[in-house]
Amino acid sequence: MFKILASISMRRIPALVGVVVLLIVFLAVPVQADSIAISETVTATLTTTATADPAVFLASFAGSGVDSVFGAFTTTNTGTTTFSSPTAFTISRTFVDIFAGGTLFGTLTGNGTETGSTSITTFNDVITGGTGIFAGDTGQITGTSTCTSTSPGTSSCTSTSTGSITTPEPSSLALMLAGTGILPLIRKRLARGRQAT
Repeated sequence: MFKILASISMRRIPALVGVVVLLIVFLAVPVQADSIAISETVTATLTTTATADPAVFLASFAGSGVDSVFGAFTTTNTGTTTFSSPTAFTISRTFVDIFAGGTLFGTLTGNGTETGSTSITTFNDVITGGTGIFAGDTGQITGTSTCTSTSPGTSSCTSTSTGSITTPEPSSLALMLAGTGILPLIRKRLARGRQAT
């Protein structure tokens, strides 16, 4: 390869460099991240524990579910449930979803109402990262959860949700810089080859 490059006359080097730069620019077109639409169903147990503040409860949610794209998973979320009135509350938690190929994690917030032994929560999961096949992923999932009290401090829950997971792609700028970094090496090799002949 270098013998071929060395045989190119010095007059043609600027033209060769120009062609390489154009190739790099056209190959490094802006790349958009992949966004994957998903839907999920979950069944879980919610455990709440009273705190010193009568309006605030520690919450632990653990269960299993099925994702429309990535299959079966287990889920946990922990945090607080804060009542603003006897029937209205907000939730603030962190979650971890474990799939066969990796883990997603992030934050969960929402609002809900409680009537008798049943509570209905509208929630928003913000995916802040992942491991395995989800490394570097972000996203957002919204849904509704219905929980029915089975004993003091324990509820049986079902939820449905939809959203999207965004998978990062290589940066166009990084590709262009990598390609531009090769140009001095090509010029150096060409100059060496020219000196050798």
